[in-house]
Amino acid sequence: MKTYIRIIIALAVIQNSNAQITDVDLSQFTLSNSSSPAFVLLEETPTAIYTPENFKALAIHALDNFGESLSVELTPYFLINQQRKDRTYQRYIGVYEDDDSGQLKQNPFSGLKTTTISLAYLDKEFSGLVGERKTYAIGARTTLLRFYNKDKVNANTVGLSTALSNFTIPNQVLQSGSEAIKAYFEEKKEAINATVAPYTKTIKPIFRLDVAAGYSTLFKENTIDSGTANRLGAWLTSETSLILNDGSDAETNNYFNLFVTARYIEDGFNANSSNEFFTTYYRDFGGKLDFEFGKFSVGYEYITRQGTVESERSVGSIKFVINKDISISGGFGKDFSVNENDNLLTIFGIHWGINTGNSNVQIN
Repeated sequence: MKTYIRIIIALAVIQNSNAQITDVDLSQFTLSNSSSPAFVLLEETPTAIYTPENFKALAIHALDNFGESLSVELTPYFLINQQRKDRTYQRYIGVYEDDDSGQLKQNPFSGLKTTTISLAYLDKEFSGLVGERKTYAIGARTTLLRFYNKDKVNANTVGLSTALSNFTIPNQVLQSGSEAIKAYFEEKKEAINATVAPYTKTIKPIFRLDVAAGYSTLFKENTIDSGTANRLGAWLTSETSLILNDGSDAETNNYFNLFVTARYIEDGFNANSSNEFFTTYYRDFGGKLDFEFGKFSVGYEYITRQGTVESERSVGSIKFVINKDISISGGFGKDFSVNENDNLLTIFGIHWGINTGNSNVQIN
């Protein structure tokens, strides 16, 4: 987050001679989504229960068998109408001050702009099928509802804007050009970071509800003319977040997150002893407990599967944010399987966020 603040200041000062800091680049927010709906449908992910935050325009997810498992996720919002003046940070998260009444308002449907489309490819072994199968999937996800603490968000945003706007730059530095400005900020960066630190902590929604869906296909004999089998599904995921260190002087807000999910799947990736494919139907219900401490988070999820087949998933997961664009995650435990001798899950993933355009908005 400190790098994020320095970039905001440097760009704003270079572009505006009066040094009034108002621009925020959403590309500087940390990528936190640790999978994609396309991967979740294929059950090839360290965590099957998650709600992502602060998307990049493009995210790439690669798993431990790099080159055999890859997912690409696109967020159209960051590529459309990038220069609109009303794309403020507060409006992005749905909390803003009404222009007429001056009162704080909240748009619970603001998360719809975070809609993503994902594609995935992997080579994977499925229960009942011989050998690895080349599998392709497409998925989509959006946030139906999300609610923030309006007063906390507004106080944080106003405090950050005020702290930055009150920072003065000597005229002789401004008149000396961009190199002198950069050198000045490098010299003063510790003081700047200390000034804005109380206002740069991540604020998560108190509650959010996501919906996702996916469709995947594979060739029955790994050849184009062998016909296809399909899997499709849709699911809801809710997240309730509680700050664990509210009011502390820590550099980050630490969170306890509670997830609940419900999912319906039609699975055609099954074959009998005669190598004839058939479809199974099942429903998944489960939850996840997650503790988030700055860049590091640890969680445990449990999902029970009912329907044509009955199974369960019991997995512990970890995630570490390397920087604002890259994070790594891992999972270990018991995966869904009808074969009790083949249900061990050990998986590692790396997640890379890319911004392909200018996503500037105003602090407001």
